[in-house]
Amino acid sequence: MNSEDSGSQKRRRRLGEVLLEEGLLSQDQLSKALEEGTRTGKRLGEVLEAQDIVSEYDIACRLSHQLGYLFIDLTGEKLDPDLSAIIPEPLAKRYQVVPVRLEGKSLTIAMADPFDYKAIQDLSFVSGCTVKPTLAGRSAIKEALEKIYTKQKEEGEATNLDRFLGDSTEEFSEELLEVLVQDAQPTAAEIQKLEEATRQAPVVRLCNMIMTQAVRARASDIHVEPTPKDTIVRYRVDGLLREAVRLPKGIHASLVSRFKILSLLDIAERRTPQDGAMRAKIEKREIDFRVSSMPTVHGEKMVLRITDQSKSLIRLETIGLSEKDYASVKSLATRHRGIILVTGPTGSGKTTTLYAMINAIKSTAINLLTVEDPVESTIEGINQTQVNPDAGLTFANALRSILRQDPDVVLVGEIRDQETAEIAFRAAMTGHLVLSTLHTNDAPSAITRLIDIGIPRYLVASQVEGVIAQRLVRTICPHCKEKTTPSPATLMALRIPPETLTNLQFYAGKGCFQCGRTGYVGRTTIMEILDPTARMREMISTESSEQDLRLAALAVGLTTLGENGLNKAKAGITTLEELLRVVDVTNKTESLCPTCARIVEFDFAACPYCETALSRNCFGCRRSLKLEWKICPYCGTRAGAAR
Repeated sequence: MNSEDSGSQKRRRRLGEVLLEEGLLSQDQLSKALEEGTRTGKRLGEVLEAQDIVSEYDIACRLSHQLGYLFIDLTGEKLDPDLSAIIPEPLAKRYQVVPVRLEGKSLTIAMADPFDYKAIQDLSFVSGCTVKPTLAGRSAIKEALEKIYTKQKEEGEATNLDRFLGDSTEEFSEELLEVLVQDAQPTAAEIQKLEEATRQAPVVRLCNMIMTQAVRARASDIHVEPTPKDTIVRYRVDGLLREAVRLPKGIHASLVSRFKILSLLDIAERRTPQDGAMRAKIEKREIDFRVSSMPTVHGEKMVLRITDQSKSLIRLETIGLSEKDYASVKSLATRHRGIILVTGPTGSGKTTTLYAMINAIKSTAINLLTVEDPVESTIEGINQTQVNPDAGLTFANALRSILRQDPDVVLVGEIRDQETAEIAFRAAMTGHLVLSTLHTNDAPSAITRLIDIGIPRYLVASQVEGVIAQRLVRTICPHCKEKTTPSPATLMALRIPPETLTNLQFYAGKGCFQCGRTGYVGRTTIMEILDPTARMREMISTESSEQDLRLAALAVGLTTLGENGLNKAKAGITTLEELLRVVDVTNKTESLCPTCARIVEFDFAACPYCETALSRNCFGCRRSLKLEWKICPYCGTRAGAAR
């Protein structure tokens, strides 16, 4: 108690008194310095340093004794540049602080004013550590900052917290945010403490900044991922994940809890997945977020799906269809009965295409109902239902009820099981038009998938009006678009003979600030549209193979995904590398004719478009030979005897 009293008395002594006692300045110099400080608003130490009355070193040493803080001579201190990652450069320069050492969760910093509590609070929040202030001279701090902080990378890159927050770091000057790091189930007191923490200004602004930056970057998802050492925030832009910022590990619990509170989830539950939703107004636009949490070994991972409700209605004219594809899709959408399926993997734009088809046929004369999981976007004039398995509202149950609502057109978000498929086909049989999705790689395989689910072949043959298989490919950035030559490895992977491209010009994005150095901005659709003919329906009924069905579709003009994508690459819309990324060519039987560059099958003996010979068979063993082979590798017969 006595030591505390003496320490308090020591701290109450003024700097001028200490300097006078030690003979470092006169009473007259002190009076003039105090007057100058009153006039300019500067502190006594700054005035004495500026007038060269007392050195910075002497002032810092005396302040150290006066205030009871350790003095560090930064000119002789060996500083660790790795500590610059803990405190962002804008924050360090704003508060004039230098990270000196890190011991566990205790961070020692050197600062000119150890009584700047707001600075200590902000530094504690950003670093996730307990901050121990020490005292150092201002010029020594400034020199040390220049040494340990490297120059910023090119504008537009965002890999650190300082680059991510930018000027918004100026706002981190509110109360200290005390974060909870434990992964175990919290107690009632800890829950209350965490709720209070998530409402404090720093974490609120950080969450707002993450969501705002994601909307500005045109992201479709935000991923908040815990790692053993830190927390990574990534955005999915144009189908690919892009790292936005790395945050200190100590922030993770508060960040996740803040998103949970906004989406009405239970912050006390960390052992089971949770789903929720919220709506925010960002830059005068209403944005919906679907929030999902998942426990992992390093903490809770959170994903926020972004839906911009202010965007205009999706139309067929705006999703990147060629004239031929637009006419085919419009024709399918205007059918009066049957089932139309849109297939493709997750994230291939199936729901977008269905919404575009709905908008194309929407009118006051028809009753159009949907059952979705979840409702991606609300459409005026359409009755939309979201499934709720917890309440017993499944796709099948909702579809049964919808059929009693006198519908003309029904959209089923996805055919997942036999029960849903059977009800959908029953609706089609009774004169309704049913739109839905399936997860298959191409259009012909959707037929096989329906049969495997348990739908009789005769029903598939009679009720399927069309199948649209699609992918989304990124489009070349118009700001940095330039001519390019596809690499041999890309051509080999796509099974494209280089000699077929001698008269073609391809393009690619060099990478610029507008496209985030990726070379791509936005996405467009490539499609494979199967419109069954009478011959194809007969083949489905008679158990013909999937490959036979594909060949029959090719014979009547089916444009495959590969050919559609190649056409867009030839037109300078996308690149062959992007086509290789989204179209699976490992199991395909397609190649290019070396003469006319049209898509052909690998087992074609000749190109049906230009009559070029594509293969030959060995006379001895009848096996297929490549054109350039001089001898049969199977039986040794010379190729001259092949036919």
